Amino acid sequence: MKTIKIWGGVQEIFKISIVTPSLPLYTKIEQFLHTTHKRKLAQIDLIDGSVSDAASRIRKSIQAGRDAVILWEPMASAMAAAYPQQRIFVVQPSVLDLLNCIRQVPEGKSCGVIIPFSLRDYYDDLELQLKAMEIPFYRLISDTDERALRAAVHQAALAGIQWLVGSAGSERYVRAEGMEYIPLQPEWGGLVRAFFKVLWSLRQSRLSQRRTLSSPKGVTAYYHLDDIIGRSPMMKQVKSLARIYAASESTILITGESGTGKEMLAQAIHNMSSRRQGPFLALNCSAVSESLLESELFGYTGGAFTGARREGREGLFEAANGGTLFLDEIGDMPYDLQNYLLRVLQERCIRRLGSHQSIPIDVRIIAATNKNLEQAVREHHFRMDLYYRLAVLLIHVPPLRHRRADIAVVSQALLRRFNAQYGRHHELGQDVIDYFQTLPWPGNVRQLANTIERLTLVVSRKKITLPDLAWVMPNPPVIPDKRDRDRNLKDMTYEYIEKMYQEGKSVSEIAKELGISRSTIYRMRQKYRRKKEL
Repeated sequence: MKTIKIWGGVQEIFKISIVTPSLPLYTKIEQFLHTTHKRKLAQIDLIDGSVSDAASRIRKSIQAGRDAVILWEPMASAMAAAYPQQRIFVVQPSVLDLLNCIRQVPEGKSCGVIIPFSLRDYYDDLELQLKAMEIPFYRLISDTDERALRAAVHQAALAGIQWLVGSAGSERYVRAEGMEYIPLQPEWGGLVRAFFKVLWSLRQSRLSQRRTLSSPKGVTAYYHLDDIIGRSPMMKQVKSLARIYAASESTILITGESGTGKEMLAQAIHNMSSRRQGPFLALNCSAVSESLLESELFGYTGGAFTGARREGREGLFEAANGGTLFLDEIGDMPYDLQNYLLRVLQERCIRRLGSHQSIPIDVRIIAATNKNLEQAVREHHFRMDLYYRLAVLLIHVPPLRHRRADIAVVSQALLRRFNAQYGRHHELGQDVIDYFQTLPWPGNVRQLANTIERLTLVVSRKKITLPDLAWVMPNPPVIPDKRDRDRNLKDMTYEYIEKMYQEGKSVSEIAKELGISRSTIYRMRQKYRRKKEL
């Protein structure tokens, strides 16, 4: 086993260990790292997890100091339990891994796909891709929802599916129905996805630490109620409730889809409350592993577990004392930890891991979720008593498609922000605003902001018009009377993609540069290859 190190001259070099589950994957990654030494993204220790002394080598790597460790399951769970304070990132299947599985289906055989929840953010693009590939059956289902998995596999069998792609949890149901099974396992695409997730997470963590060090009272809540754009009756009601609830000390539960601005609203409420001089701390309950979440919230004493700091560490409840603690994605909190949170809300004191001493706290809790917690309670995924402790004051942030009257004013506000950020002077054409108001925006304000930011960067002319959307959207509008340049815009984009491929750029790099999804790139290449063959 060799250790591969990549040293770089960028501003921040992270120390990352990658532990592979097999020798073939180790060899493939090793060869890739040798060819990309000029990218200088991180110092990487590559370890073959299939060798006999892998555990010893992982331990030495962690003891030498690692910002993060990337592993495949089930080793990831074992390492998270053994080193609870180490940042462990699990490699999960990517869109590329899923498409590679589909390509294994013999020609002429019907194929179905069980899409795991880990790919739910890519579902819209995946749906377009699967339709283009003429896949007749596909479902988005959690790997842990056995009832839903069993029902979906049975539906696939009734639909005449012969080969089914799915995660390990669906295998026994597929076999029982007499279908051929293709296991969806995280391979190369999953690793690339995990690696860039690690870089983003570590950078955000460093920035958060700097903000905390610069402010002895904790992290600052930057947003105020005026920063939340919206004049529709729905948003006026949201703002009215926020002003009323800010004067209270009770727990608040904010519900709404991803991208609607729940954390912005939480910060605005904090800044209107009597706690505005205190810290505002936030934790995404779905972004922290179960083994780390308890110590993150409640802290620990020195020697409480292997790898613990000698002096111990305070948790977020202590750090947020006198202020507000925002628990995002509360619906993803592990069931066992929900009992501890309930006790804190009842007793207003916490105990660090490894300690019997109770520490009184004065913290206001604002929780948020994009899930239906009432349904989760009925399905026994969320504690009923905790739900009613959290849902004292309720605010629902409506999705963008339910307040289309706000799309124009939100778009203009976002454009002003990005114009100032990038030194541009763009303006939105009325045809663009009208078209925006017809879209469903499943990613809500976040998706709209991403679209406008890409337009700000890509468009060279002052006025942004409807044909410009072909550069930044997977399914741009069709303009019957556009000029030849506009009619050939997709061909130009495809030629540009092929040129970047020839220059050695990865799919992720191309997608980032063009501001489109990776699945869109795959779809475009497939479409134009067929076109050339014809």
